[in-house]
Amino acid sequence: MFYDDIRLEKEWNFVNKLGTLTEHAMHVHDALEVSILLENDAKYRVIDRDYYGKPGDVFVFRPFEPHYNLAQTRDKPVKWIMLLFSPSIVRLIPEGSKLLQPFYTAAGRFSPLIPASSPYAELIHRAARLAVDEEERKLPGWQAKQYLAFIDILVSIYRHYLEQMDAASTPEQKPAEGMIRVIEFVLSHFAEDIDTEQLIHMANMRKTMFFKQFKELTSLSPNEFISRLRLQAALYYLDHTDKSITEIAFECGFRSLSYFNKQFKMFRGIAPREHRARLK
Repeated sequence: MFYDDIRLEKEWNFVNKLGTLTEHAMHVHDALEVSILLENDAKYRVIDRDYYGKPGDVFVFRPFEPHYNLAQTRDKPVKWIMLLFSPSIVRLIPEGSKLLQPFYTAAGRFSPLIPASSPYAELIHRAARLAVDEEERKLPGWQAKQYLAFIDILVSIYRHYLEQMDAASTPEQKPAEGMIRVIEFVLSHFAEDIDTEQLIHMANMRKTMFFKQFKELTSLSPNEFISRLRLQAALYYLDHTDKSITEIAFECGFRSLSYFNKQFKMFRGIAPREHRARLK
């Protein structure tokens, strides 16, 4: 497995992709990813599980989640549209943090596959094709049109997510409303001081149940979840701004430069200063 150091030129990016049947290691990256399968069958591996995609399917990948995809047949290359975006983009969208929930829900709770039979997959395909076409033609206002298509995709994924959560077979499997409020709150306020006791009170749960359900829903502890969001924001600022590393650390919610450096190096294998130096 390797870290794919993706640098987005803007906060969202649509790319036509072509892949063949060549074995390769799984990769992780900090961008949020949607794969819109266009032609031929593909094999997707997410962590330790395989999914077999057909044209019309859509796959949603969590940030920092190991995955890959490749063609199932050697003489039939797979074609797809890859959408990559930074979570920071949703700050411009009303209630945008809600639209991120599918990307931070554990794979065991929300399948990365949106099948072609779903009306939401059809809507996502239509919007993705429009976005790519707008970028290729570059008519006046194309970026605005592409941005609207991007929002349509996020809304379709979110509505599919809500239906899947609501369709859980038993009430016990459905995430509690209080826990959903907690996730939305953290997505919106991760750069601020967040008291775990405040989150427990917001969820209206006993402490043991809160930690159990949080882990089941996100696959992370609250502190790990918050740290991951802060690291994503820090990576974006390192790549796209001239802010100092100290400014970035504090703006992203780290209360100590040394702690930020330690967390960043644990996650990326290099220090923030080294990461930024590689951009030059």
